[in-house]
Amino acid sequence: MNALNHAWNTAFWGHTFYEWDEIVVPNALSEERERGETDNQGISLDYRRFMSDQLLACYYKEYEAIKTYTPNLPVTTNFMGTYEGIDYFQWAPYLDVVSWDNYPGMETPPSETAMTHDLMRGLKQGQPFMLMEQTPSQQNWQPYNSLKRPGVMRMWSYQAVAHGADTVQFFQLRRSPGATEKFHGAVIEHAGHEHTRVFRESAALGEELQKLGDVLTDSTSRARAAILYDWETRWAAELSSGPSVEIDYVQEVHAYYRAFFDQHIPVDIVHPEQDWSGYDIVIAPMMYMVKEAWAKRVESFTAQGGTFVTTYFSGVADESDRVHLGGYPGPLRKVLGIWVEEIDALPPAYTNTAAVTLPVGQLKGAYECRYLFDLLHSEGAEVVAVYENDFYAGMPVITKNQFGKGEAWYIASHMESQALHDLIATITEGKNISPLVPWASEGVEAAERVKNGEQYLFLLNHSRVPAQAELNGRYTDLLTDELLAFHCNLEKNDARILRKEHKE
Repeated sequence: MNALNHAWNTAFWGHTFYEWDEIVVPNALSEERERGETDNQGISLDYRRFMSDQLLACYYKEYEAIKTYTPNLPVTTNFMGTYEGIDYFQWAPYLDVVSWDNYPGMETPPSETAMTHDLMRGLKQGQPFMLMEQTPSQQNWQPYNSLKRPGVMRMWSYQAVAHGADTVQFFQLRRSPGATEKFHGAVIEHAGHEHTRVFRESAALGEELQKLGDVLTDSTSRARAAILYDWETRWAAELSSGPSVEIDYVQEVHAYYRAFFDQHIPVDIVHPEQDWSGYDIVIAPMMYMVKEAWAKRVESFTAQGGTFVTTYFSGVADESDRVHLGGYPGPLRKVLGIWVEEIDALPPAYTNTAAVTLPVGQLKGAYECRYLFDLLHSEGAEVVAVYENDFYAGMPVITKNQFGKGEAWYIASHMESQALHDLIATITEGKNISPLVPWASEGVEAAERVKNGEQYLFLLNHSRVPAQAELNGRYTDLLTDELLAFHCNLEKNDARILRKEHKE
């Protein structure tokens, strides 16, 4: 009991436990209220771990029962992207293949869907996954269930393949005549026959995938940069009582992911305990919870020549949500060469400006920042940018610290997208990492898979107008056999799969 009381800091507000049966499920009569607000984050954090583990135990009993009768058949269960309640990294070892249900809305940023695909691929660190569910037309549970415009279903299907899917499947085959999903899309509509736009598009996609299957199946993605994602850190950060209701772990991860996406630079999503040895750059947005072993990995990675980037609200607490005393960012303080004295939190309408005082790479000028503002001091780190406003004007907001053969960056506030674009351009150029395409029209996504020495470039036009992309050499379109030299045209909502030609 002493260890538990220490981990949960139960002495605060007289929560000390003396018997195990005094511990109850967090609820409105104990620690936790509506909307996830809690008076004891340690208890609520461990409860989320417990629930994820219990659901996993139930799944594994089902897994074993199935394997008893069909030992050679793969077993999976369909995940739901960034769903909050289950730690998918803990589940992944017990799935023969990862699968998930992709249901973006009409206004979901393409980068957000791409990030979630990469997260699913990252659960088994690069193993292809299954697109278990998508609708061929519309959903039924969103406020406005828009139809997928002509070509969008095909394009979104290829987006999944581009990011590691080896299957493209639909829910559902036929629209139900009743109950809650009767208006959820299907390959066969309520009309009951094949003479529909949705059926024609589904059949045409099936014919294309049949042609591509042997070529692309088991191909992998490759990236020299990675973003860390951890469900436990998300739980801990978002359960925090303060400093701001604007804390949103997934959106902070997405902000950094989008900076890679918009520049056509591949990036993997991995867990802090997975293998980082193949990466030159590791980004850890809002790494609120830092275990001592993770900090050692960061130091080792950076000392050996890696570039490490982390942000405000990082290194604050340990795995029990007890604050690392001695100054934030706790065990990351040495590698970052800084310490944080205070954290200011302002409503979204209030902003500050990060003015670059030490131009590095693409970082220059001034950038808007908001939400949280770390007031930090350098302990050897170079000050790249400072706040321009408020009583902490002149204090560092972007720092870079040389550590061994590598460098560690700290971003002390939520930065506008241009700042992250310029930061990612700077650190990737420093590692000689080039985009997949030299240039593309706005709205064009580029992704790559490789197999047996062959490179396959996916170009997806998410805009509603024709687009173009420049190419690094000559490619052959796998669906049309067209030979493309240094240039590619795309129709609106188009997807093209190109094989790199090695003979110029």
